[in-house]
Amino acid sequence: MNRRNFLGLGFGVAAVSMISSTLSAEDFRASKPKVWTATKADEAIKEMFGTTATTVGGINLSAPDIAENGAVIPISFDTKLKARTIAVFQDANPEATVAVFTMGAKSVADYAIRIKMQKTGTVTVIADVDGKLHSVSKVVKVTIGGCGG
Repeated sequence: MNRRNFLGLGFGVAAVSMISSTLSAEDFRASKPKVWTATKADEAIKEMFGTTATTVGGINLSAPDIAENGAVIPISFDTKLKARTIAVFQDANPEATVAVFTMGAKSVADYAIRIKMQKTGTVTVIADVDGKLHSVSKVVKVTIGGCGG
């Protein structure tokens, strides 16, 4: 191994070791197991945050009006709010919780995910900002057999 490769590898390992020491996440499957088994979005939201009272707005949500393939529905959302936790829920599947993200102090909340929905339903994104909940929702129509109409 030549010196240039050795130094490059050494700097890479040092950078990775410093990054991992600043990251942390809560395992919500272990700490709040009922969030993942709730069948209705309101139940899951209450289990996750302790209330369903939200202020609408503060989050930008992009989802298709009509999804021709319910197996891969692109969802993206972002916010300028300094959220501690952001969660995604939907009411078309037997389990309402899709994902929960823990945000660090310097995190940028800008996500794009793909979700699966069995039928037409509402996608809801909730952001916890110092105990105050902000939300945005959108109905996504899932067509059967790829017929968009």
